[in-house]
Amino acid sequence: MFVGQFNYTLDNKKRLRFSLSDKPTLEDYHLFATMKKVEYQNLTSLFLEIYPPEVWEKHLEWLKELAKKSQEAAWYLRKIASDTELCKVDPQWRILVPTRLISAAELKRDIMIIGGGDHIEIWDMAKWNTVSPWLNNQIPQLEKYIYKP
Repeated sequence: MFVGQFNYTLDNKKRLRFSLSDKPTLEDYHLFATMKKVEYQNLTSLFLEIYPPEVWEKHLEWLKELAKKSQEAAWYLRKIASDTELCKVDPQWRILVPTRLISAAELKRDIMIIGGGDHIEIWDMAKWNTVSPWLNNQIPQLEKYIYKP
């Protein structure tokens, strides 16, 4: 499970190095990175999502089933699958973040990693600092929607 918020800095080779306390949540395997976009208050924010293989494969199977029934889902699957790349965790616990995805998500050197339960999200620090206060203000409204009687 991936939870919490962590400040990181990409190194000169665009690698993300996980600290010792984060290592137990990752294994030495391929991770799937894909770019996502959220829109709110006339502002569009881009970020990366990184999934372990079993979670990504389950998500992909779900999308493939939807794509059989919906042209919109088929187009969405096409876009998500083409925007996804494999990332390997190296022996020093670094992930080389693909340059294409760094550019697409407009990541700078300072980033924020947030837990998404079954995945992590990688945000540019300045964008996260804009989104986070807005999100905090939305929690009461979101709770009403999620926990409705």
